[in-house]
Amino acid sequence: MPKKDKEESGDTENISIKGVQKRLYDRVKGLATETGRTVGEITNDAFKVLLAAAGETKKVGEEFIQAVKDAKSVSVQDLKSIEILGSELTKNGKKVSFRNIENLSFRDVTEQEFDRYVESIVNVRNLEIPKGVSKFKVLEKSKYVDSIKFN
Repeated sequence: MPKKDKEESGDTENISIKGVQKRLYDRVKGLATETGRTVGEITNDAFKVLLAAAGETKKVGEEFIQAVKDAKSVSVQDLKSIEILGSELTKNGKKVSFRNIENLSFRDVTEQEFDRYVESIVNVRNLEIPKGVSKFKVLEKSKYVDSIKFN
């Protein structure tokens, strides 16, 4: 669609935004030049990303508050080494977040038990998981894990 037609249809409008830092505007202008796009196109994309991120941030915040209210999870953290059995996970009956553990081993844990009771695994140096548990299930719940071994 030619530029004139876009402007006539109301898709775009000349807008002045007060308080934009000159150095930021210059960077956006440079990016536009580098990519062969207009400052408006770059700015529209930035606004879309900002709005999407704001929506997701609100959603994550609401989920966090709800989880705290529900108190359906517990933390196991700051340990050198621990072995967790499937029967221990189910007996506990709550989701568990494992954090800051050097050696974490799961024994006799089914994929269903792992999925239902393991909330997250964060900052673990060595993680051992039974072979019957899906690698992708483990990866979904893991962050900052140095080594994962499937036994």
